[in-house]
Amino acid sequence: MVVGRAVLIAGLAAFGGALVGLVLTGHRGLRPSADSTDLIGLDDALVPALVGLLLVRLVPLRLPTLDAMPGMATATAIRQAWQLVAIAAGLPIALYVALLLGAPTETVGGVWALSKVLVFVLLTWGLYRDNWLGTPDLWSPRGGWRWWGPLPALAAFALLTSVGPFAGSHPDAADYPDPAVLALAATITFFTANVAEELFYRVILQTRLEAALGRWPAIVAGALLFALLHLPTHGQTASPLGGLPVTLAAIVVFQGTAGLFLGYLWSRYRNAWAQIAAHTIINTLPLAFL
Repeated sequence: MVVGRAVLIAGLAAFGGALVGLVLTGHRGLRPSADSTDLIGLDDALVPALVGLLLVRLVPLRLPTLDAMPGMATATAIRQAWQLVAIAAGLPIALYVALLLGAPTETVGGVWALSKVLVFVLLTWGLYRDNWLGTPDLWSPRGGWRWWGPLPALAAFALLTSVGPFAGSHPDAADYPDPAVLALAATITFFTANVAEELFYRVILQTRLEAALGRWPAIVAGALLFALLHLPTHGQTASPLGGLPVTLAAIVVFQGTAGLFLGYLWSRYRNAWAQIAAHTIINTLPLAFL
């Protein structure tokens, strides 16, 4: 497809440009969020995701292609895909504009977390309830390879992001002095990020993009939209507008690269449990090191 090829080229150029821009400007260590003082190196973002991508490709070596949206007309998939792209881009941009207009960071962060359930889950269910999740067996995949196939990639990704030279920094126990606060934060993150984000960005959005554009254009576009989600909460400077170029490059390289791994994982195995497990490794596993 001409459109799919154009999306793929533009998307890869965005990834390459972001990485080169960070390197040339000396930003080899970046903050994982606006309120963090820790720095994460570029290698910490790239290596675990790239190793995960390689293992997803190799285990097993040959796989049948799984239909993205069985029974859905291409025209319908295209229409829904663009509607979902508008939602995926509109939410973080609206929250970022609220920051520019002076909304408190804590308020924007709270709305950001709550809106992922309201918009990504409830709104999309209301819009597409007849064929909301597309792939009918995503919770109980048929074929043993769809269960054991993701395990090497998940294990390597967990190991590389937890220990060793590419693990980055872990949360400080001082940030969670009360076990009840930690448990509450982990539970909220699990449902708003690990579950809601995977349902929206991979199962709902990417699946329709695959039907409309093809596998890799959809994976790359979905990864960039997933990166954009973090615009309101992962700024690199105290000034949202002043740090915008670096923030955009940072979220593309960090969250976008993770999105490539998550997207390829979904495209190959169509296993929702594997997606949630991978996202849990990113967001929740680090809490085990407190």
